Amino acid sequence: MAILDVRIDDRLIHGQVCGFWIPQYSLERIAIVDDIIVNDEVRKSALKFGCPEKCKLSIFSSEKAADKFNRKIDEGIRVMILCNSPVPILRMAEHGWQAPYITVGNMATKPDAVQVKKTVFISPEEKDAFKKLVERGVTIYSQMVPKEPREDISEILKNL
Repeated sequence: MAILDVRIDDRLIHGQVCGFWIPQYSLERIAIVDDIIVNDEVRKSALKFGCPEKCKLSIFSSEKAADKFNRKIDEGIRVMILCNSPVPILRMAEHGWQAPYITVGNMATKPDAVQVKKTVFISPEEKDAFKKLVERGVTIYSQMVPKEPREDISEILKNL
């Protein structure tokens, strides 16, 4: 499996992912990793409906995703891992699969959130997950769309 990006965007399957990121990487599969959505048939159906036909969608728990990525189950397929927060990515690392980097797109405001970038607001739980990921050596970038330059925000997150 060629994992081309590990992306956080709380909107998950939406216009920017479908219109920019899927074509940018010629993605064949999006793997959403979320311990709540994996058990929500309504949300899974809505996400599958929103995903373009040419790109398959898989939805895994953190533990199952870590196992699949470690076993390279989709070897040779162009994949993007997509999460709505850093928490599932940290849980994957705790289950033995660590992302080399994460690209953060949109994280909407929420109660008790701290604004990190124009469109990135993180909760205390997300802040803790980001800090632990950075401590594990994961680089965190901010980038909304492919034409925008990637900005390393690891130090900002580490020092919050």
